[in-house]
Amino acid sequence: MILPAGSPLHALTDRPALVVFLRSFGCTFSREAIGDLAAARAEIEAAGASIVFVHGGTREAAEAWFAKYGMSGVPHISDPSLEHYAAFGLRRTGVVSLIDPRVWVRGAGCARSHGFGPQSAAMMRQLPGVFLVQGGGVLASYRHDTPADRPDYVRLVRNGIAGVTISSI
Repeated sequence: MILPAGSPLHALTDRPALVVFLRSFGCTFSREAIGDLAAARAEIEAAGASIVFVHGGTREAAEAWFAKYGMSGVPHISDPSLEHYAAFGLRRTGVVSLIDPRVWVRGAGCARSHGFGPQSAAMMRQLPGVFLVQGGGVLASYRHDTPADRPDYVRLVRNGIAGVTISSI
């Protein structure tokens, strides 16, 4: 992993950080992820990790969404050029995944709780991911196969801190 020059992630050395890549703030699954992390925040921090979001939106839009979910003050990186996504090897989904009935069914259920909004074509096809990083290394990771995947953030943190090497959960 080669981080973009000047990335705030270079400074993550003191304690592990759960770096969560979102698709967009119009994506119902990204909104759900923020809500899931808000609910698990105390457990994640008690396990010894902090949370950092990476997103393609503006700083202002991000702060409004994080405030809505009780995540104000959580560090986040606006990355409209998707350099961080590329550095972590996050791929784009194929069209088949976007029309997969399982994704649509889960999305419809998720949208009842979290709503949805407009997305750019680039972010609509961008897959998210979650990485537990420390000192320039990745302790644990979860790369989404579809936009509808829902990782267990607490388990990823606990396994990564315990030294259990996992690539997905």
